[in-house]
Amino acid sequence: MLRTFSRLLFLSCLTLFLLGSSSLQAEVEDLNTQMLRATVKLSHSDSTGTGFILTPDQGKNFLLVTANHVLDKTTGNETTIIFRSKVAEGEYKKLPTKLSIRKDEKALWTKHPSEDVAVIAVTPPEGADLALVSTDLLATDEELRQTHVHPGKQIVFLGYPHREEASEAGFPILRDGPIATFPLLPTQKTKTFYVSSDIFSGDSGGPVYTSRPDSTAPMIMGVVHGQRFVHNTVKGDYITVKTHHQFGLAIVVHASFIIETIGLMK
Repeated sequence: MLRTFSRLLFLSCLTLFLLGSSSLQAEVEDLNTQMLRATVKLSHSDSTGTGFILTPDQGKNFLLVTANHVLDKTTGNETTIIFRSKVAEGEYKKLPTKLSIRKDEKALWTKHPSEDVAVIAVTPPEGADLALVSTDLLATDEELRQTHVHPGKQIVFLGYPHREEASEAGFPILRDGPIATFPLLPTQKTKTFYVSSDIFSGDSGGPVYTSRPDSTAPMIMGVVHGQRFVHNTVKGDYITVKTHHQFGLAIVVHASFIIETIGLMK
């Protein structure tokens, strides 16, 4: 009987170990999936940008975070947020939703006083497949110090380069690259940092994040502002040609300024 009990105990422990390993793997994979599900396309006839949805209270309220210039350059009083709904396993459809961004020519979003960050409250449509990503996941200076984030650390970002989508359902495209900046801190002085990766029109406003040590939760590092260019002027006897080429560097505004912008909301 003792032998039977020992065998049952062994099998139970083995089952728990295997289930635990499977669960851990799912959570690790879910890091990027959650951010993909929280990222949306901002579509307008004149321009396209990226935004991501955060919640300060586990889904009671939702905040759209993007680059200020994405909304500022959108003409008119409305833009369209491309949410998504899950139809079946592996099948999603778009849920385009109008968002009022101006009233009487006055901006309805909150912008940071000096940096390229905008936040506006949104109401997702019924049935929207939207991950609940907490505002607590925005990286503070103290967290960057404690986790020893450093140049060379791989960073992930999501966006819609030249309006491209990862699927017909409108999910964003995931890319990555190492941090190419030193120093990072304090963010009030550095304000932005570089990621060694090409960036394109349509990526502005996308989330930039990395993993936390010993945790499956993302650390949101900031929001995509734009890219660096190399500018050249070629002069001839009768013509002057100005060109600009991609430098291969994405410019990211630190998450501390997103935190400040949320704090400014009325």
